[in-house]
Amino acid sequence: MKNSSDEAMTPLKQHAVDALRRARKLPVGPHRNDLRQLAMGLRRLDREGIGRNFHHREAGLQGGAEARYPG
Repeated sequence: MKNSSDEAMTPLKQHAVDALRRARKLPVGPHRNDLRQLAMGLRRLDREGIGRNFHHREAGLQGGAEARYPG
């Protein structure tokens, strides 16, 4: 069942949801824990707005290496 908030999900949040869904299918153990920790980290990054800032930084870095490290 999809609700209207699925379309508004950020890519980081969607990856976190997918990781949690995969983790639920696994038996208790290290692989399941790894996926759960990945999901928690992705959710934290999404809440802190890291993904939104990354695109701005990436755009600022294009062609900037030469200016920072001349010759």
